[in-house]
Parts: sequence; C-alpha cells; structure tokens
Amino acid sequence: MSDHPDERPLGIYGWLNRALVVLIVLAVVVGVGINYLPLIRQNQQMREEVNQKREEVSRLEAEVKRLQADLKAIQSDPRTVERKIRELGYAKPGEVVVTFEGDRR
Repeated sequence: MSDHPDERPLGIYGWLNRALVVLIVLAVVVGVGINYLPLIRQNQQMREEVNQKREEVSRLEAEVKRLQADLKAIQSDPRTVERKIRELGYAKPGEVVVTFEGDRR
C-alpha cells in the first residue's frame, strides 16, 4: 500500500480530476503558444532583416574604403590620374585610341 495511512486509492473521480487539470494546463500552454506564434515569426523576420542590413553595411564600408583609397591615389599620384583618364577612353593629343568589340566602356 502507501506510506501514509490517510491516502486512499484515487478512484475514477480522482483520475478524472487529475486528467482535467492536465488538460487545462495543456490548453493554456497551447493557447499561449498560438498567441505568441505570430510574434515569434515576426521576430525571426526582423532578425533576418537586421542580418541583411549588417551585410549591406559591411559591403558599403568596404566600398567606401576602396573609394577613399582611389581618391587618395588620384590626389597624390599623376600616373593614377592618367590611367583613370585612359580607362574612360581619352588619349593624349596625337595618340589614336583603339577599341575592340569585346571592350566594354
């Protein structure tokens, strides 16, 4: 039997009472889960958006560094200026510019 003399077997009503309590707790847990599911999905979408924005910021920071390096080179090196001008298709007086069909300018 049991260690306590006052304990009695639960009987059908005792088991039904316990089952009812378990079902109520389960219903509350499911109800809370259903109510918070849209918030959980929204949070996940926002996290993904934040990650995308961080990647974009990193990419733009790298581009800024590259452009700053180009600017510094243009300001300090005449050969860089000449190279950039030639990349645009310009030539010195008396020179002939030759372009090929596959060349994209």
